Amino acid sequence: MEKVVSIFVAIKNKVAATIKFYSDKRFSTIAGTLVYFLLMSIAPFTLWLTLVFGNVDAERFLSHELFDSVRPILRYMKQSAESAVSGAGIIFLVTTLYSSTNFFYHLRRSGEIIYGSKRVKAGLKLRLVSILLIAATITLVAITAAISVVGTRLLNSFLPNWVSEIISLIFLTVLAFAVAIILNLIACPYKLKISQVLTGSLLTTVLWLIFAVGFGVYTNFANPERLYGKIAALIIFLLWCYVMMSCFVIGMIKNGSLMPRKVQVKSLL
Repeated sequence: MEKVVSIFVAIKNKVAATIKFYSDKRFSTIAGTLVYFLLMSIAPFTLWLTLVFGNVDAERFLSHELFDSVRPILRYMKQSAESAVSGAGIIFLVTTLYSSTNFFYHLRRSGEIIYGSKRVKAGLKLRLVSILLIAATITLVAITAAISVVGTRLLNSFLPNWVSEIISLIFLTVLAFAVAIILNLIACPYKLKISQVLTGSLLTTVLWLIFAVGFGVYTNFANPERLYGKIAALIIFLLWCYVMMSCFVIGMIKNGSLMPRKVQVKSLL
């Protein structure tokens, strides 16, 4: 019995120390900041995605149960972007392009805080690189959507539904892991090898899956419409973004804690 108690106390102390470590790193504050700029970026980004590639059929991708809790907002933003493209002027496009870079810009700024970098980069240079990242992201999103649509049709045609669901889940997991790796590489103010961000990216991916499933359970049983009324979908979407971003920041902090104290490397930018 005494041994069980000592194990329990050790686990409790370990959990408390872990929570304190991430709290001291201000993960919640950084996550909140990134969510704010993500929300400022996601609508103009969707507009540019629609402008470049037209009406991308992402319905099969959005219909996955992992996106149950945020599907209404994502569909609304997609429809709004399609409507805005038809009346877009030059000034409007320039301002939305600038707004769409906010997330990547502040992602790097957050990385400088987490990694304790003293080499703060010039704002203009970082903003220009953010524009290039937006262009690359638009292309990758379009390619991913196309693969998802074609792949889903092929799976549904030749395989049972349960097998298709398993393969789709594996695809989304691998995609989430790849996204976590890329974001970690972008956020870090130093040049890192992919192997140096794998631990934090894997932690982020596991947390993303856990909370994505948890949000689905929450929205199915909690009935948030009774509390929030018509804005329930928006509240759930904001909360979903905050939790998901917190998972990412926790992974980024983990990567930062694994780096050697003396990092003799050149900056990415």
